[in-house]
Amino acid sequence: MEPSESRKQAERVRGVERSLEIQVGGLGGFELRPTRFFVWGGAERAESQRVLPLGAKPRNLFVPRRPRELQAGSVHVRTLGNPLMTIALAGIHAARRIRKTV
Repeated sequence: MEPSESRKQAERVRGVERSLEIQVGGLGGFELRPTRFFVWGGAERAESQRVLPLGAKPRNLFVPRRPRELQAGSVHVRTLGNPLMTIALAGIHAARRIRKTV
C-alpha cells in the first residue's frame, strides 16, 4: 500500500442525520438514525425497506463528519458520526415515544 492511499480519507459530510448501518451479506440489515429505524431483508435495500419513525423530526449534523466503513467478511458496517451517540439519541427518542403512548 502506498502512503498516499493510507492517508486518503472520505470527504466530510454536513447537512444529513448521523447514522449507523449494518448489513449482513444477502440476509439484510438495518440503519439506525436518532429519529428513524430502517430495516430490510435481502441484499437490495430499496426493494424491501421498512421505516419505523421514533417520533422526532430529523436533525441534521452542523459539524461536518467523515463517513466510516468497515468490512468484516460478509458484514458491512457504515457510520456517520459517533455510533454510540447515535444509539443513545435513538434510545432517548424511542423512550419519549413510548412514554407518550402510555
